[in-house]
Amino acid sequence: MAITLKHTQKDVESSLKEPLKLQYIPASIGGDGPASLEQFFTPYTETHPDGTLRNALRGYPLQGKVTTLPDGYTGMIFQETKKPLSADDDRTLTFGGAFRDFTYWNYDRNPSRNDPLAKALNWLQLSEVLHGEDGDERDETKGTKKNA
Repeated sequence: MAITLKHTQKDVESSLKEPLKLQYIPASIGGDGPASLEQFFTPYTETHPDGTLRNALRGYPLQGKVTTLPDGYTGMIFQETKKPLSADDDRTLTFGGAFRDFTYWNYDRNPSRNDPLAKALNWLQLSEVLHGEDGDERDETKGTKKNA
């Protein structure tokens, strides 16, 4: 099975002019129809002096914060408009929008660096340190560093 992502750089750049207002809630919702989040969610969000956000979803308290992706990263949303008939069929996902930040919500506690999502974003920076180019190269024949 192959997965094809349909998008162009122009799509991404155009979307970033008016980026998506993305809300990440670590929950599963048993529905796939349209939802009017603007009507039920955003207007009731309170911003506290410490910068955290407060809201509620069906009576459950939520606490959140705006999370920005690391420099050089852009998030993209893809949608599948035609479901495959079987798990072995090829799939095509089309571009739905781009973002550089999103609101991350937790149930009844402030989001922290110990949350799985925050750890994943920190891993991106750690990966760059481990595998990125920092101006030094290794001389593989001698096992020593030399300046590039």
